[in-house]
Amino acid sequence: MMMKHMLIYVNYLIHISLIFLVLFLMMNISNHPIMIMVTLLIYSSMICLNMSLWKSNYILSIFLFLMMISGLLIIFLYFSSLISNEQFKLKINYYIIPLTLINMIFSYYLMNLGPLNLFIHKYKFHESYTIPYINKMNFNNILNLYEYPLNNLTILSMLYLLLSLFAIIKVCSLKYMSLRKIN
Repeated sequence: MMMKHMLIYVNYLIHISLIFLVLFLMMNISNHPIMIMVTLLIYSSMICLNMSLWKSNYILSIFLFLMMISGLLIIFLYFSSLISNEQFKLKINYYIIPLTLINMIFSYYLMNLGPLNLFIHKYKFHESYTIPYINKMNFNNILNLYEYPLNNLTILSMLYLLLSLFAIIKVCSLKYMSLRKIN
């Protein structure tokens, strides 16, 4: 019983931190590509941590993490060859900070509200369901991305990434050097 509540609160904590990360992205503090990639790395690792709470599906979170890290490394190499070595400047938009704080307070209020509790309410509603059963239902929703009737978007994004990889290789191989001139 104690382990069930602990898993619920860990899942709740991961969801709150994901919401705060999305709110941080909405603030748009920096549009530097390296900062965006670091934020994407943190987001993907938190999603993989959330997926690893599914007891029987550790391998899916490991595969997702490896794919995200390899994609981020390719994007990092691409951006580091294109952008110059500029210093990272942090610009803060002071008009968005109060809106973000109001949004965080409102989301915290919605999560802790009794009947509108977004994360724990489904566990209280079905007391007879166990955590693995609920996780299996959630896994079946995510599995639709990779199964036949609804996998068109996944295949299309894979083909787009493959096509862009071939285009980058072709551009680099025509000049027989990297895209950025090294002195």
